[in-house]
Amino acid sequence: MKKDLFLLVLLIFPAFAWLLQPGYFSMHDDLQSMRQYQLDKCFTDWQIPCRWVSDLGYGYGYPLFNYYPPLPYLIGQPFRALGFQYIDVVKIIGILGFGITALNMYLLGREFWGRGGGLISSVFYTYAPYHSVDFYVRGAINEFWAMAFYPLIFWTTYKLIASQKPKWISFASLSIAALMLSHNPMLMIFAPVLILWCLFWLIKFRSVKSIVYLTIRNLSLSALWSLGLAAFFTLPVLFETKFVSVWTLTSGYFNYLAHFLDVRQIFLNINWGYGSSELGPNDSMSFALGFLHWIIPILILLFIFSKKFINRKSLIIILALITLGALFMSHSKSTPIWLALKPLEFLQFPWRFLTLAVFTASFLSGAIAMVINKKLFHSIILVLLILLNGNYFRPREWFPDMTDAKKFSGKTWQLLVTSGIFDYLPKWAPAPPADARGSEINITFGQGIFSPLLFKSNRQKYLITMATLGSIELQTYYFPGWKYYLDNSEITSYKLDPLLGRPQFDLTPGRHELVAVFGNTPIRTLGNSLSFISWTLILGIMIAWMRKLRLGMWI
Repeated sequence: MKKDLFLLVLLIFPAFAWLLQPGYFSMHDDLQSMRQYQLDKCFTDWQIPCRWVSDLGYGYGYPLFNYYPPLPYLIGQPFRALGFQYIDVVKIIGILGFGITALNMYLLGREFWGRGGGLISSVFYTYAPYHSVDFYVRGAINEFWAMAFYPLIFWTTYKLIASQKPKWISFASLSIAALMLSHNPMLMIFAPVLILWCLFWLIKFRSVKSIVYLTIRNLSLSALWSLGLAAFFTLPVLFETKFVSVWTLTSGYFNYLAHFLDVRQIFLNINWGYGSSELGPNDSMSFALGFLHWIIPILILLFIFSKKFINRKSLIIILALITLGALFMSHSKSTPIWLALKPLEFLQFPWRFLTLAVFTASFLSGAIAMVINKKLFHSIILVLLILLNGNYFRPREWFPDMTDAKKFSGKTWQLLVTSGIFDYLPKWAPAPPADARGSEINITFGQGIFSPLLFKSNRQKYLITMATLGSIELQTYYFPGWKYYLDNSEITSYKLDPLLGRPQFDLTPGRHELVAVFGNTPIRTLGNSLSFISWTLILGIMIAWMRKLRLGMWI
């Protein structure tokens, strides 16, 4: 095992080698460092879990992490706490993502194809062209991390079904919750395949009815537990989406009809580039499955009747069918399915099904080790793969002198606070702001002055002196969870600007203290409570398990 892991690190090193140098790189979604910065501010302000970010939306704030999965940034937060720059934390998240993805696929591949097959599956998954597109081209770190948990979920659920050991309930729950907290569209893509995977193994082990009943019970418990672990995030996504504008997520450029692939793009054209996805086959970035990623599975299918596959024949067929099904969903021929299943439009890009096709094709590729169990042959395949695809794992531009200070200042800062400004805009603001926020308070009527006493992501405090009757407008968007207090009394009646979505308060002459506090709605409180209970159970079980292992070592 240790030897395999050392070899695996050497094999995948070229995939993340660029991230070990000083500086930063360009990507489509260049908000990664800003999201990490906003999460860090939440932790500093004790807004846990983080929901409202104060700097985005041109400084008027919006509920980013109430809807945007937080896991990659939560993984990065300990490194920020250790003093790393935000841009370096993003690179660390990438390095860890490549490593954990490779490890999880190795564990899955080894389970079914042996050690050699595990290495092949792992390296194939790491060096799939779309894996690089996700990180180095698109900067889609959440989707990139979601891919890391596909193999882990398959492995833990299989172990749960095959062994019936209670410990795998918690492991499966953690792996599923990790996907739920990584990327919403990837969960939509993967959930039907996970159900198919579990049904497949239930049928394979159907000979003992008591085991089938126990398996269904364990899988149901694992599913409920994973929902509990992620409830702090999933419940607001399910029940509070009505509070924000989401039409921009499925319209214009993000309409799925403009992003189907053709057969040549998938199988023949690497067409490597760092541009965008466009209508038709002339996209300026690659959506290729990878030459070896379809050649090796075809070779495996040619050997399907080999005696070496006698216990794996049905598994190979189901993996091949899932791969073809995922590729079909990325092709325009699947349009009737997209039209019939309305929620699919939130996937935005049909080529996101490549994550699933790459996963199953890479997993399947490891089976070649069962046909040709020669280390020389394995080495040739892996070297050829890295030679063919390794050069894709690099950014378009590298800025060696980039620092946090440069990233979060001047025009770059302005781009960061306005990028994605339509995403999750509170519905009380029909349109995004035309200009950056100036003062924290705008005196809209009357005469007066104010002094800011406190401005945090979840709490604001001002001293206001009015010379006349007047009205003020707080320059932070209204959103359920914000409560306002004037002179220590909660304000229950106030106006919202119909065009700007910001709260307005009438004030009498004199000195006033205005406080704004962001808190939880009932659904957020429920989600937080369920997650607290679920994580407490997980930690308790893990501690008990570790103590048992330690005791066993001493005995």
